[in-house]
Amino acid sequence: MRNFLPVLSTLITFTAAAQYGTFNSAIVKAAKTTKTVVVLDAGDSPYNRTLMTAVKAGWKFTAAMEFVTTAELAAQPISPDRTYLLKTLKTDPVKYQGTFLTLVKGWKPKKGEVLAQTDNAFTSIPAEHELAYIQIDPKAINEKNMSAMLNVYVKHLLNYLSLVETGKITDKATADRTYSGRTRLIRDTELWMAQEHLDKSIPNAAKLKESYSAPCQVMALTQLASAVEKEDRNITVSDMVLTGDNKNKYCFKRIFNAGTGELMLLRDDAAIFGKKEGFIDEDLKTIERAR
Repeated sequence: MRNFLPVLSTLITFTAAAQYGTFNSAIVKAAKTTKTVVVLDAGDSPYNRTLMTAVKAGWKFTAAMEFVTTAELAAQPISPDRTYLLKTLKTDPVKYQGTFLTLVKGWKPKKGEVLAQTDNAFTSIPAEHELAYIQIDPKAINEKNMSAMLNVYVKHLLNYLSLVETGKITDKATADRTYSGRTRLIRDTELWMAQEHLDKSIPNAAKLKESYSAPCQVMALTQLASAVEKEDRNITVSDMVLTGDNKNKYCFKRIFNAGTGELMLLRDDAAIFGKKEGFIDEDLKTIERAR
């Protein structure tokens, strides 16, 4: 997408889905011959520790990798023979900001070009160099015991890149169909949903089961991490990111397979004035009705 769609389309994609990347298989294939540079936060953090573990355990996109900090990356030029796994900060047309785990293909920088960053997230990455990205919640990762979700995010990026490389995803429409085609399979798993990911209109498991009849557990957010750590393909897990505030709040909702990292459901809502701040009954009915 980054290589042949205008920037406006890129920003609209953030509003609508908050993940995707390039749709060009040739660019993905070329990037596989590079070395992956994994960019870590300054200092120690759950984000750093878990990302290092996740990449060392499952990164198959390139044969070689290295780890640097944001400061170290800022002190060295971007190189076209490198691919960079880092955090980016994006702003959409209505000023919603979001942080993304992004795989970026290196390029030959212009004279004097520097990489700007805020809170360990880069803000000046040219959109045309982004290979794959997914929105994340750094606060939940570092402060709410949800760093285990990085294992899922890394697997998701690898899955997305594989689908683009093999021609199964060629544009946003085929990407949307791929993910919606997986939604019915959630019912074949046990869905683990964090209470914190549910809108206040679904206060408990009993209310949830009014809209969803397949196997499901509702638990505290801190318990959800254990499903991810088990890497059980028979479990799917909820994920939710809120952006903005008050009149500009937006809720991005996803369900992933805990074992494969595959994205199974992708929905979003404007969450203004305290409404729709999480999964609502219509999201659950979408899973229930999916064919």
